[in-house]
Amino acid sequence: MSARPRGGTGRVLRTLTGVDEDLLDTVPTERSRYTAMGGVVLGTAVMAMFSMTAALYFVFDGFHPTVLVFVPVWGAFILCLDRWLMAGTAEPRPGRRFRKLLPRLVLAAIFGVIIAEPLLLGVFHTAIEKEINDQRTAEVTAHESELKRCNPVPGTPEFDGPEAKEDRCADLRLGVTTDSEARQRELVDLQEQAKTLKADTDADDKEYARLERLARMECNGTDSDETTGDFGVGPNCRRLREQAAQYRRDQRMDANHRRLTALNADIENLTREVADRRGDTARLINEGIAEKAAEFRANQKGIGLLERLGALGTLVKQNGYMRAAEWALRLFFIAVDSLPVVVKFLSGVTAYDRVVADRLAGQRRAQRVVAETERRRLVIQEELARYQMNAEHASAVTKVEFDARMRNVDVEMLREEVVDARAEYLLQDAPTMPLAMPSGDTDPAGGSR
Repeated sequence: MSARPRGGTGRVLRTLTGVDEDLLDTVPTERSRYTAMGGVVLGTAVMAMFSMTAALYFVFDGFHPTVLVFVPVWGAFILCLDRWLMAGTAEPRPGRRFRKLLPRLVLAAIFGVIIAEPLLLGVFHTAIEKEINDQRTAEVTAHESELKRCNPVPGTPEFDGPEAKEDRCADLRLGVTTDSEARQRELVDLQEQAKTLKADTDADDKEYARLERLARMECNGTDSDETTGDFGVGPNCRRLREQAAQYRRDQRMDANHRRLTALNADIENLTREVADRRGDTARLINEGIAEKAAEFRANQKGIGLLERLGALGTLVKQNGYMRAAEWALRLFFIAVDSLPVVVKFLSGVTAYDRVVADRLAGQRRAQRVVAETERRRLVIQEELARYQMNAEHASAVTKVEFDARMRNVDVEMLREEVVDARAEYLLQDAPTMPLAMPSGDTDPAGGSR
């Protein structure tokens, strides 16, 4: 037997596998095997610590002091779990050994999945962050579009359209109020007035032009159905001219033209004013939309763990190559985390396992002997207790019977005393009478009479 190495890295690594150094001294050739197994256990624990570090980094979107607490605790937990998974699996028969290792392998695979996900997020973090930023940008753009659709500029066709009046716009309206709508209504009224007045003036101008043309034809001697054909300013010429002038006065054509000119000037000025007011309203609406979009963007804050997982799922669905790479890495991480159990299973039954099995078998036999001895001791104690109880019962019965007899004796003695006392009392109260004694009778005292 070779001397046990004192301390050192190898012994620390072997401790991680749960071996007993005293038992390992009996098979020193197994030290290298269990030292390597300890390295595997330590590697899985370190990988778990990296995974927890990545997970907490993604949760808090950066470094957080809790990393200094949770990461060592998680590493110690995984270390203890792998140590337990490797310990106590020695079984000479392969079937029973596999059934014993199977649940441990399933447990190791489950923890492997948990550990693998944060590491996958770390591997694909560049693509994931780009996908999340693109999604957030699309969400902001869609929100801005909704705000613009629900807050059209007054005076535009969209303002009176059905989309701006939908129920979903109730929470998206900015409430921007200006007098541009009132000015727009005023402009519409002026335009209607100008339109009506222009129609009237056009009709008057047309009729006045007809009358003027007819007067010129009469004065010029033009022959027609409506003129005499006599040249010169005659009565008919003067009559037609007067008729045209009277029509102009009756229709107030000059006043109407001046009014129409004034209306057009007002319309032009009001159109510029409405355009300016509408521009101010559009500017206020755009500023409100930009402010709401900024608030929406600010509410997105940092990128969380669930958001990263969702983005990874989206990328995997869109890209088959990435899906294959994701599963390859996931299976790799799961296999690495399951290595302690796999290595233990592939190692088979080692000499150390046989020593442990023999030691456990001896301990079980010793435990059975101790249990049997304890059982017999308890049986003997029970029998002694039962015997003592029976003896105490017999003694109690004897004492009760003796007490009963003594009470009977006391009663008889008391009865005799009472009888004697009564007899003495009766003898004292009775008169004295001679008693004739027959001759020859013997005196009670022994003499003859």
